[in-house]
Amino acid sequence: MPFILLFLCLLLFPNIANATTLPVDITAETAIVVDLDEDEVIYTKNPDQEVVLASLTKIMTAYTVLENVDNLNKKVTITEDDLYNLYGFLTAGLEEGDKVTYLDLLYAMMLPSGADASQALALHTSGSIEAFNELMNEEARKLGLRRSHFADSFGRDDNNISTARDLSRLLKTALENPTFKKVFTTDYYTLSNGLRVINYTDSIATFHGFDTSYMTGSKSGFTEVANLLLASTVKVNGKNYIIIVCKSDLNQWNSTHVLDTYKIIDYLKEQDFKKRTIIKKGTILKKIPVEGGTIDSYYVISDQEISATLTDDEYAKVTYVTHLSNKLTINSKKGEYLGFIDILVDDEIIDTHHIYLKEDIFSYQTESKIVILVIVLLVFIIIVLLSTNFIFRKR
Repeated sequence: MPFILLFLCLLLFPNIANATTLPVDITAETAIVVDLDEDEVIYTKNPDQEVVLASLTKIMTAYTVLENVDNLNKKVTITEDDLYNLYGFLTAGLEEGDKVTYLDLLYAMMLPSGADASQALALHTSGSIEAFNELMNEEARKLGLRRSHFADSFGRDDNNISTARDLSRLLKTALENPTFKKVFTTDYYTLSNGLRVINYTDSIATFHGFDTSYMTGSKSGFTEVANLLLASTVKVNGKNYIIIVCKSDLNQWNSTHVLDTYKIIDYLKEQDFKKRTIIKKGTILKKIPVEGGTIDSYYVISDQEISATLTDDEYAKVTYVTHLSNKLTINSKKGEYLGFIDILVDDEIIDTHHIYLKEDIFSYQTESKIVILVIVLLVFIIIVLLSTNFIFRKR
């Protein structure tokens, strides 16, 4: 009969792998919606399709500067090199000889999408464009942005590529920096040289009659190759979201990225999202037979609650399917991959949890050796005690 019952517990990955397909008709080829409060991706549209970043590159530029510059209040002097070869791209209006801080340059880059401020940040942070490009790509690797590559600091090069999923991870991490969050959510700012810069996304939203109070921060992008892009933070019904739309179709006002975002906002306004329990802690997920072990079978048991943020309609359709090993042996060791659980809504996978063996499997022979060793040890102790007692009695 078994002496010990060992449990196999779940090792859960963050809920970022999958989500429900975006139920909104938008022109953007790829999009993602992230619930920031619950740290969950809730809707996607082709989230791993690679896109040209255009000025969304500047989000990585800002993040790289914040990770590598200690004193943002240090002043730098704008040089000819900072303003070189920027024809045809938006600039903040910096002039050669201006003395501004790194913080000034962050605002000048992010709000009006100033290529001059972006190039100045790259040169003053790393000394050369090439060195800053290497720094951006190193930061991307640290963040696990597997489908992202950066070729300049402001988005002129079409080799600046990423995906909606990578962008959401980058933006979420960047927002954890208070300075980035302040810059990203600011509508206008005056630099220390007196230059005033403005984020015009709200103006586009106002032109179309949208309530701008829903959008709390934004960064847009556009080139003829990339089309229109918008990365934004919004607050709907008290909940905070990231919405990213990429490669939106063009219209006569170049505003479809904003129109697409507000279509998603309007949909979110009508939904009642709640944290829903899908698998309770302690749920037995599978009984796996063991060959040659000290027990006949092991039980895979959830060691924590598995949940997802869903609407009432989605929760009514939620199911889960286990894809786990059919047997274990005496050679099964801690860390062995056992399989995964798919969480589905209306037969569509929204999340996947991977499961690993948390204990070694022992054989009867192993346990028998342990028992024999214990018996031998006990016999030795008894002999020592009897011998000691005999010696004392003899004395």
